[in-house]
Amino acid sequence: MAEMPQDSELNITLPSHCNAQPERRVLCTLTDDELALFFPRGVKLDGVELRQFNTDDGPEVFHQTMLEFEPELLIACWNTPPLQESWRKDFSFLRYVCYASGSVRNLIPRSYLELGLVVTNWGTLVAANVAEHALLLVLAGLRRATEWPSVIAGEREWQPSPIVTRTLFGKRVGLHGMGNVAQNLIRLMQPFGVSVLAYSEGAPSDLFLEHSAAQCDSLENLFANSDIIVECEALNERTQGTVTRQILECLPDGALFVNVGRGAVVDEQALAALASAGRIDVALDVFAEDPIEPDSPLHEVEDAVLSPHIAGPTSDQFARCGDQALRNMAAYFKGTPLEAVVTLDIYDRAT
Repeated sequence: MAEMPQDSELNITLPSHCNAQPERRVLCTLTDDELALFFPRGVKLDGVELRQFNTDDGPEVFHQTMLEFEPELLIACWNTPPLQESWRKDFSFLRYVCYASGSVRNLIPRSYLELGLVVTNWGTLVAANVAEHALLLVLAGLRRATEWPSVIAGEREWQPSPIVTRTLFGKRVGLHGMGNVAQNLIRLMQPFGVSVLAYSEGAPSDLFLEHSAAQCDSLENLFANSDIIVECEALNERTQGTVTRQILECLPDGALFVNVGRGAVVDEQALAALASAGRIDVALDVFAEDPIEPDSPLHEVEDAVLSPHIAGPTSDQFARCGDQALRNMAAYFKGTPLEAVVTLDIYDRAT
């Protein structure tokens, strides 16, 4: 059995009624960097057989390792080889996937869940962090943060102020998406006295009422009636590319478009073109390709606020997600309820 990192360990002790059985096997597929990020004290499961898989070995070796070891619990993260649809019958021994990160759509086919595989992730833990970053991008865009360095460097006069800034107070903020990020952002913006409009296809009307957001009947109306748009809709087959150039052109002149959701929801070429022409401003954390491609036209947008996909957990919050994963593994072995279970509905609406 491969050893876990020696510089750290974390104990999960099985309750007395859980004897160590041969079938109590756990395969950890996190890289050393992922382990250090999510589990800074390491992962040591007392009373079970724990094996570490080296993800550099690739999917074929992973498949063979799974067949030979037959783990009932898989600890997974970004670098875990995706489970293949064709492997489903081979992995009848697998009962639970504890995913340390967020969306599992690229890791686990829906059919695995349909047949009863239990999956957990970090759930809603990071929604507040993403909303916090969205607010940062909104304020940075309105206060023209990209122009600050030229003034600080003395390239422009300090007074009167050479930068045309705007306030968030009293603005009309449109949210494309009404998930946990949008809900947290609404709470964060309350002190600014903004008017919140929102659109999310399939979201129940009660959800908008609960969070004091005016429900728009179309994306066109949402964009046409917003000074600021925050894109926080999940990316799936239904939403990919839905924010077209035609939708973007509905924005009032000088509107600010912020994206903390997924880049592929938006026509990035059109977004860059409108921003370059001075029609709109942009503040983005996500792009059509992450990391942003060197030839992306967004690099040519002089006043674009671009952040490197860091709206998720701040560095001091990853361990909190790991703690939840550890609680879930302990609960699984005790037979008690788990947190942040990925249901079919959550799976379908996730990015």
